[in-house]
Amino acid sequence: MFKPKSSAILKSIAGISFLASGTLILSACDDPKHSQGTTQTAATATLTTQVSYLDRSILAPNSQLTVTLADVSKMDTKATVISQQVIDLNGAPPYTVELSYDTNKIDDALSYSVSARIENNGELLYTSTANNNPFAADASTSPYKIVVTKVAQKPDVELVNTYWKAMTVAGNSVTVESDEPFIQFSNDTKVHGFLGCNNFNGGYQVEQQHISFNQLATTQKMCHDSMQQETAMAEVLKNTAQWQINGESLSLKDENGEQLATFKAVYFN
Repeated sequence: MFKPKSSAILKSIAGISFLASGTLILSACDDPKHSQGTTQTAATATLTTQVSYLDRSILAPNSQLTVTLADVSKMDTKATVISQQVIDLNGAPPYTVELSYDTNKIDDALSYSVSARIENNGELLYTSTANNNPFAADASTSPYKIVVTKVAQKPDVELVNTYWKAMTVAGNSVTVESDEPFIQFSNDTKVHGFLGCNNFNGGYQVEQQHISFNQLATTQKMCHDSMQQETAMAEVLKNTAQWQINGESLSLKDENGEQLATFKAVYFN
């Protein structure tokens, strides 16, 4: 026959149930989903920009455009980058670039600017000079237009009688163990330089943008730390068929126009 539970047992069960429900309530309060004042959820927006320049120059291959949205409120300190895009350029301007940014990082009390620059192999060709605030009340509608201006280029250095310091070989930056690799051309069609371990000298012939080396001779010193780079430099001299100077930079290329090595003009007082 069923017997009713004693009042003491019922009170014990009720107490356990109360404690359990209290634990659930506390757990719910600890859950970030139920707490108040949680971190703001990121809200993404897109700023569409259109970059152009006014002259009719044709960009060289491998040119890149960088567009940056930054907080420029603080004086005498580096601007805080909010969003940035780098694209390879093909064809003529204008170039459209879309910047995605977190709207929580935009404060009406602060100042912002979107800038643009065009570079080729690390050399600055064009840059924006105006302060372009896309969030200003009088800002233009999408796309936000930016005009970049051409950077004044240094005159081309002469091939001969210039000390050309090697910067890259076979696409790799040159490392200097003791003395830096270099090359120098003389008016009498003689050439000499340093490969990284050994000195070399010989002759060269130039016809417009074509160049070739001949009767090259090197010293026979062994350097374990720099022989790989030395071998690469020797291959450059062997395969060079074209040359090009842009400002203070010299490029040596093969017969197909592929870049083999780059050099920078260095001046000694």
